[in-house]
Amino acid sequence: MPHIFHSAKTILRAVGAFGRAIGLALAITLALPAASVGSAQAQSPAPAGSIESRKPTDWDAALGAVVRQLRDPRMDDEGFIALRASLDRLRVAATEERDQFKQATSAAQTQLDALGPAPAAGQPRESAAIADSRRQLSARLQAMQDGVKQSELALARIVAMQDEVADEARQQFTRQLIYRGASPFSPAFWRDGLADIVSAAEAVKAAPQAWWEAADNRRAGSTTLMQMAVVALLAVVLVIPMQRWLHRHYGVHSDVQEPSPVRRTVAAFTELMNRTAMPLAVLWAAYGVVAGNGWASGLVGTLLHALMQALSMALLAHGLVYAILAPRNPAWAVIQLPQTQRDSLLRRVAVFAVGIVLLSILVAPSRTPDFGTAGRDLVIAAVALFLASVNLGFADPRLWRQLGDELRPLRLLTGVVFALNLVALAAILLGYYSFAAFLSFALLGSALSLAAYSVVRTAIRDGLNNLADSPDSRFRTWRQMLGLSGPMSTTTQIFLGLLIDIVLFFLLLIALALAWGMSGATLVAYTLELFYGVTIGPVTISLGNILGAVVVLVIGIGVTRLLSGGLNARLEQQSGIDPGVRNSMVTGLTYAGYLLAGVAAIGAVGLDLSNLAIIAGALSVGIGFGLQNIVNNFVSGLILLIERPVKVGDWVVVGDREGYVRRINVRSTEIETFPRASVIIPNSDLISSPVMNWTHRNRLGRVDINIGLAYGTDVDKARDVLLDCLNKHPDILGIPAPMVVFRDFGDSALVFALRGFIADVERRMTIESDLRFAIYKACNANGIEIPYAQSDVHLADIDRLEKLVLTLAGNKKPAAD
Repeated sequence: MPHIFHSAKTILRAVGAFGRAIGLALAITLALPAASVGSAQAQSPAPAGSIESRKPTDWDAALGAVVRQLRDPRMDDEGFIALRASLDRLRVAATEERDQFKQATSAAQTQLDALGPAPAAGQPRESAAIADSRRQLSARLQAMQDGVKQSELALARIVAMQDEVADEARQQFTRQLIYRGASPFSPAFWRDGLADIVSAAEAVKAAPQAWWEAADNRRAGSTTLMQMAVVALLAVVLVIPMQRWLHRHYGVHSDVQEPSPVRRTVAAFTELMNRTAMPLAVLWAAYGVVAGNGWASGLVGTLLHALMQALSMALLAHGLVYAILAPRNPAWAVIQLPQTQRDSLLRRVAVFAVGIVLLSILVAPSRTPDFGTAGRDLVIAAVALFLASVNLGFADPRLWRQLGDELRPLRLLTGVVFALNLVALAAILLGYYSFAAFLSFALLGSALSLAAYSVVRTAIRDGLNNLADSPDSRFRTWRQMLGLSGPMSTTTQIFLGLLIDIVLFFLLLIALALAWGMSGATLVAYTLELFYGVTIGPVTISLGNILGAVVVLVIGIGVTRLLSGGLNARLEQQSGIDPGVRNSMVTGLTYAGYLLAGVAAIGAVGLDLSNLAIIAGALSVGIGFGLQNIVNNFVSGLILLIERPVKVGDWVVVGDREGYVRRINVRSTEIETFPRASVIIPNSDLISSPVMNWTHRNRLGRVDINIGLAYGTDVDKARDVLLDCLNKHPDILGIPAPMVVFRDFGDSALVFALRGFIADVERRMTIESDLRFAIYKACNANGIEIPYAQSDVHLADIDRLEKLVLTLAGNKKPAAD
């Protein structure tokens, strides 16, 4: 029906989706103090004071007003948005009141339990004061329980009404899409439409004076100007220096002719931030001040809002094309295009930016109730034709045919967009202007959203990789905070990348939902539904609690990393602290911080920690069977940190494995062998098995060298020579004194043992090698023989064997015995 057809409003709401998403936070922050209270029908009373001192809210009156609005046959898109906002506020108020009543109920029940049960029949009566307190507490408890029930009933009614509003809005949106206006080939279509537009132009001329003279619920102009000056000052002091700093450190630099892929993507993200995000934040903050102070009313306010939405789209397109193509420095382009195609795409983006701003001036008057149906059809047809033409220009196959095979999906996507916009043009010729405008804008908004998502995601992921691999010492603190150093860097990068993907994908879904017609109020309603959560027994699990727990956990882990990193850095500067002690202290602080962060996160979710005892009891059976080794290793790791039988840096021998302890983790300990191989040993093995630790208490050690001298050697002289070799070595300690021990009479030599103590046992092998060189030279110089291994073989009946050999050789006949 023409009188309910308001597709221009749907189009403009979608046009501003991207700008609102970028500038919403700052705009709300500045505009909130001056925001109007809103419709009285949407407000639920919230008197000051405790919940016991005031009456429950009259939900029948509050919801009755919403029902009357919903049944109004003149309801349009703006009305549905207002209804959704009203129901959201009522739902928040009902939820808060229910929670307050529940807290008051719990407090009254606790006080009543403190009095104990009432005396039974035949027992002594309690005092009058106790009996009076019991009656008052019982009455208060009953009142609070009634308040909880009323609030829950109101919540159920509000949810049902939200569903009804959503159904009505969907039905109206469907009617708008399938509405068929006058044929574009009809002269009346153009004559009546242009007449409506001319009439609206007269209203636009008179609008500024009426807007300036109006004084309905708005703050003084001086206050608004002062707040605008604050926004401008913040832009000059914060935004512009930030843009310059980002460009200087991460932007496009013309002196670099062959940037790496990481540098290109990070530079593209920087260009998008500087050319789109930051200007939009300032613009929407300024608009928030104007709207919050009541100056965005009437036709001027509608025109101003339409301009802001159009500027958001224009800046987004401008920022994306400069980020992806880098027209002034083609070597920095993320997508390489020939000069002809690049210039053509830039011209089309410029035409789109100028056209969308001019169209916003045309569309704004069509949102007023007095604008005629013929004029609205003509405006929507013009918008649909412009958007379809722009999409066809952007999706022109001639622009993208020279892309490489790695960008083949992009060529396929542009082909689909091109075909769908041909459908939009056909719909315009058939008179389905609203459907054509909706389809064209949805395609354009989806393309811009996907392009922005791709640039931001690629830049952030490449930035993480660059941060982890960069040798620049400036990023050392950030790498330690994010865990991007050490053997766990790959796992941490995957985790951070997954977290970023989830956040960006969620934002992409929001942008696509807004582009395809979902209103901001509906999106807020769905978001609130997720935040309200699901109640399972006494536990309510909501997205808000989960996000709060994630924030608490991330903050706890970040603070723990900062403290442990600071402690480690400070202990490194202390010369007298053993590295193993330092590692134990830092690791213990890290475990304690992680444990506290986990407990705080569980509390933020809303789970009762006392209930975890039941869960722990149920898991004890599984721990006893399937997780006993993990728990055993975890406890063993704690014992290693407390008792410190082995420390980081110790030289240990575990079985047939020998090397240095490099890391003591929760489950296992890493030992680096002398050939530089890492051996991962479960912590329980270090507790239950014998471990030889060369550097447990100190680094004092002893060298032992065994040598064999020939029989007949002057043993006294040999002892003096060997002892002199020990005394002359600079690393052999004088106390305890070195010694030469005559150990044994060997089969082939006299066995002597040289023993000397050294200050650093890690140099044992080097010192033993030096001593062997010295001993060999000293023995040769003093005529002391170091014999080979000798063996004497004695054969029985050697004479008879000799005669037998001679006989066989034919020399003579053997004589008789």
